[in-house]
Amino acid sequence: MILKEKNIIRCTLLIVALIMPIIAKAQEDSLNYVRERSRHSIYVDFRVNSTVIDKNYRNNSTVLQRVDSLFTQLKQDTTITIESVEFSGSASPEGNASTNSRLSRARMNAVEKFVRSNISFPDDIVTHNDRHIDWGHLIELLEADGTLPMHDEVLKIVRSEYPEAKDYRGQPIDGRIPELKKLDNGAVWREMLIRYFVQMREGAVIMNTYIDVPIEPEPEPEPITFEEIEDYVPEEYSDSATNDYYDLDDMGAYDTDFAATYQKNPLISVKTNLMAYSTLIPNVGVEVRITPRWSFEVTGMYSPYNLFVHDFKTRVLAMKPELRYWWGESLRKGHFIGIHMPIAGFNIQLNEDFRYQDPNHALWGLGINYGYAMLVGKRQNWSLDFTIGFGYMDISYDVYEGVRNGKYVESVKKGYFGPTRVGINLSYIINKQKAK
Repeated sequence: MILKEKNIIRCTLLIVALIMPIIAKAQEDSLNYVRERSRHSIYVDFRVNSTVIDKNYRNNSTVLQRVDSLFTQLKQDTTITIESVEFSGSASPEGNASTNSRLSRARMNAVEKFVRSNISFPDDIVTHNDRHIDWGHLIELLEADGTLPMHDEVLKIVRSEYPEAKDYRGQPIDGRIPELKKLDNGAVWREMLIRYFVQMREGAVIMNTYIDVPIEPEPEPEPITFEEIEDYVPEEYSDSATNDYYDLDDMGAYDTDFAATYQKNPLISVKTNLMAYSTLIPNVGVEVRITPRWSFEVTGMYSPYNLFVHDFKTRVLAMKPELRYWWGESLRKGHFIGIHMPIAGFNIQLNEDFRYQDPNHALWGLGINYGYAMLVGKRQNWSLDFTIGFGYMDISYDVYEGVRNGKYVESVKKGYFGPTRVGINLSYIINKQKAK
């Protein structure tokens, strides 16, 4: 038994040694850097029925100059990280579905080939979208230009869904196209062809990047002493004849604004795990702040009673110490990670067949858990924390027949790896008294 306890202690120290540098590094990174993200959208225009990038077509010359500048920046600045890349292609509505599908995919591939020939990035951050006809883009163009004849009718059709139709050669086309061609005997369609369709034959790349920019941490404020607080009390709150100051708790609105600035942080909370009551096991715990980032919790569970039928019972005596590291404000709110060690003795019978009892020594375990805490109530001295953890437990028990003074059947010894900590804890936070 002593050897087993020594092994558990060694395992605990090993886990602490392994995870503390990771926690410290994560905390340091989160405090010393801010992530600045940028979005680079590049659209290349294509001629009718073409999938070749023509530098002399429309505004492509200027666009490709911007692309070259972006490529140069990405190659020279090693602090920039490419987070995601999306390639897309689209065609104008006048073609049939098969033609538009081929053109949009080929235009998307042409843009991707051009980009990859100048800059490298992993495949797992790349997505593709050959949209065929980008009706959303057409809606944007229509909303920006209210001078198109029958403008509202066109928008209504484009925003709607229609069954697939056929063109004059029997090829499938989007059902919105025949409806648009009917407007003013085709005059509106011909105007849209001139104004908008030329802008819908495109390939695009949308690249998201980020830079981690160092920031200077703010210095910790110096603690305010009672003597300093007295110096800050305005003259109207003092008696000039006796030089006595009124109690800050009697200052009304002044106390609300001023005293809150020096009220001490909570040092201790009393809690209970609400989920444990589903197994009819009462419990109470205490958590104490060690440092602004560290706290220590210990929870006790005791169930001395029988269940409904005299021979059925859940007699449990358990405790669970836990060391927590907080990313938020310890004991009050934010994310935390913990190392817990469940210890328990038990005598349990849940049916008429068998009774299970620990052989005069406790169940031992060790695990890691993650949780999140939040304040509740107007006065903010109640909190809820949710936590789940996994680990290993060494379990030994004797099995007896499920009758009064039942005979010994067997002894079982096994290891368990899985969930070892599940909780919804309701806590009452105890604050240090205000200075007087």
